[in-house]
Amino acid sequence: MNVLDQVTNVRGYAKYLGLDPTNRSVLRKIQRQCERGELPAKLDEGAWKIKLPHADKGEFIMKNWESLKEIYHDEMVLIHAGYGNDKNYGLNNDKISQFYVNQVSARKPTKHFAVTWDFNEFKNSEAAGTFEWPTPHAALLINDEQKQQLVDYFSGSSFIAYGRRLKFNDMSLTILNRPVEFVGVAGSLRYYAGAVDADGNAYKVFWNIFNIFDPVEIAMTVDNSRYCKRCLTRWTDDADTTKCKHEWVQDTE
Repeated sequence: MNVLDQVTNVRGYAKYLGLDPTNRSVLRKIQRQCERGELPAKLDEGAWKIKLPHADKGEFIMKNWESLKEIYHDEMVLIHAGYGNDKNYGLNNDKISQFYVNQVSARKPTKHFAVTWDFNEFKNSEAAGTFEWPTPHAALLINDEQKQQLVDYFSGSSFIAYGRRLKFNDMSLTILNRPVEFVGVAGSLRYYAGAVDADGNAYKVFWNIFNIFDPVEIAMTVDNSRYCKRCLTRWTDDADTTKCKHEWVQDTE
């Protein structure tokens, strides 16, 4: 049986995702996904058993914003709500902000947040060749007809040789080249490389940088539960105070 076609528990699934298997918030999120039927899982003697993806069918986990739907902050669950409103866009500072909304029950006012990651240090260390890549977040097994082509491609002069051995889901993989940025999708920052295991199988392995580094800032930008009783403006982090001396109150007041 291929190691990518097995069944694991919640902690094992967190590890497979490249997340911290001791983080209770991470484990709760995976459990909720199991309960909602979002993962191929079933209860077995009170514990969730989760089937890992079939790599040979391409159903592997490609880390992207789907794995960052929820961020836990100040006893709130923040839900990723889009790719716009990046206050760092166009500043060329290797910082990226994304839009999150706190999870509330129906009809209750929400709060908006800008969640910011700073990739300056990562990009500087990677350019200098000093960044030590952690365990990949995903691996795609290459069929026998194409594996030599993949090895030759990632061993070519277009890439910088790496040769580091990393563990992935109990496999020992030798990473052939220093990872390079993969063609992105909205809201992702992915890198990939070629790899081989001890049996000569070849893989494409992937990392999502957002899942390697924690946000450097989580700032509330809108609080829909607060408004000015003078002009009825909702609270924002850049509220105009020149026209009205705002007196902020809660909806419940």
